[in-house]
Parts: sequence; C-alpha cells; structure tokens
Amino acid sequence: MLKGEKMKPRLLKVCLEIGCLALTLTLISGLSSVAAQETKSLIRLHIPGYSPNSLPFQIAEDKGYYKEEGITVQTVRMKTGAGVQAMLAENVDVSQILGLTLRAAISRGAPVKIVMVFNDRVLYRLMAQKGIKGFPELKGKIVASTSPGASNDVLLKRVLAKHGLNPGKDLTVIYIGESVTLYQALTRESVDAAVLNPPYNVLAKEAGFSELAEFANEIGALQGGVSMTEKLLKERPQVARGFIRATWRGLRFFQNDREGTIPILLKYMKVDRETGEKIYDGSVDSFIDTGFISEDFQKKVLEFEFDKADKGMAQKAFDFSIVRSLKK
Repeated sequence: MLKGEKMKPRLLKVCLEIGCLALTLTLISGLSSVAAQETKSLIRLHIPGYSPNSLPFQIAEDKGYYKEEGITVQTVRMKTGAGVQAMLAENVDVSQILGLTLRAAISRGAPVKIVMVFNDRVLYRLMAQKGIKGFPELKGKIVASTSPGASNDVLLKRVLAKHGLNPGKDLTVIYIGESVTLYQALTRESVDAAVLNPPYNVLAKEAGFSELAEFANEIGALQGGVSMTEKLLKERPQVARGFIRATWRGLRFFQNDREGTIPILLKYMKVDRETGEKIYDGSVDSFIDTGFISEDFQKKVLEFEFDKADKGMAQKAFDFSIVRSLKK
C-alpha cells in the first residue's frame, strides 16, 4: 500500500505528460484540419493590374461576396504572359486573361477553360505623342505593346495594317510590360505611341496625348473574364462554383451601381474622382450582364484568334455551364 502510494506522484506525472501529449496532438490535428480547409477554399487569382477588367474581382472582394462563399482569394499581379504560364503550371488557379488562355487551350491542349466573359468589346486605345496626329506619322517610330501575341498586340497589328502600316517594316513594336509601364514610357518620351488600357488611356488623354484609335470596333477579341484550370473545376467543384458566382455578382454590381462602384475603382486605381468617373463611364457599356457569350460570338472569337472556327474548338476552350445556371 505504501509502495503504491509512493508510485502515485510518478503515475500522476506520467498521466499528465500523456494528457499533455494527447492535447498537443489534438491541437496539431485541429490546426492541420483548419490549414487544409483554408487551402481547399483558397483561390489564387492572376490579374495583370488594376483596371475596369479586374473590377468585378475587387468588387466581389470588397463587398464580401467571396467571404459569403467561404472562399479566400489571393490576388497575384504579374505580366499577362507570365500569369497565363503560371496558370498552366497550376501555380495560380484563375486568370483574368482570356486571349492567351484561349490559344493555349486550343493549340496546345492546355487543361484550362474560359468560364466567364466580362465584356464583348475591348477598352484599348492607341495613344501617341502630342505631335503625332495620324497613322502616317508613325512611320519610323517606336510603338509599345504588352506581350507578343496578347490580344492588344494582335489588335495593334491589325489596326496598323488597316492603315497601311507594316509593323515589321514601317515601324518598330516593342514589348515592355503592362499598361502602367507603357504609360510611363509614353510620358517619358521613350516611345512614340503605346496601346493603353484604362485608367492609363484616360490619364494620357487628360495629359494631352493624341488618341489615334480605339479598338472597340475590332469584334472578336476578348479582354476580361475568368479562365480557370480544369483541376479546380474537377477537384474542387463547389469552390469553383462559389468563385464564379461571387465574381458574377461583382460583375453585375459594376454594371448596375455606378455610385457604389466608383469608390472601389478609386481605391484600386489610385485616381481622383473626376478621372474615376471618366473611366467608369467610358468602360461600363462594353460589359455584358450575362457573364457568357453566345455560340455565334464564340465563333467570331475563334475566327479573330485563329481565322477559323468549329464546334470542337469552342468545346475545348469554353465552359459556361456554371455561369449559365446563375439566376439574376
């Protein structure tokens, strides 16, 4: 009995250690479960920069639409081509970029889909130095674009050709990054002209630069929307659906609530109220309220990108099943 009593402190110590170990293992297990759940609900989103074409994402974030779906969005800003490559490598789950994604899906069989479209007309403008008033004056000049093969680059070359200019012969096209970099190069007079997206085309116009062309009439180019890995669609279907639904709500808010959208636009684009209103008013009409495009417009997109179109190509690139199912 005395022996047993002598053992009690040791037994108590062992029991306490076992209890602490069990508690520690329980806590670790719980934290791992939370971390796994957070990873499961995490969406890594690529955007080139803040513009009207990224606003549905920012609105969905600021209005809490992603949070309502139990989704955490990690926004990654990088150049257009690099962002699409990151998505193909599954380092990001979603990209705002559609043109390069479309080509990758069709020509390379990449496991990605375009699941939402924000606008059916592009917002790019070709802005030039103040002394350049027409296309003939671009001969021998330097024109800046973002990435080789990007939608704005394809549009630039088509518009130049329509005005009798050969990009490889009559002038030099250089690729130096996104709109902010192109705008800086234009203002520093490092280039003679540049393809700019809002807010930078608006800022350039306010500063007195010449607007040589808007690309909105070049039907078939896709500028903003949601392209997504098939892995996300197949392995996390509820998360994919929640992300698309929240982004669609952001798109509709953008279109229908000018006064609610402009403060969010100002927050991310870092412009004053007057410029922000110009950006909003100059872009909102190019956005569509459905989030998807018709089969006829899909054909126009394919013809724009590949000079041909068939149903098999569209099936490789587009999947609007989720956004079509959403109710207004």
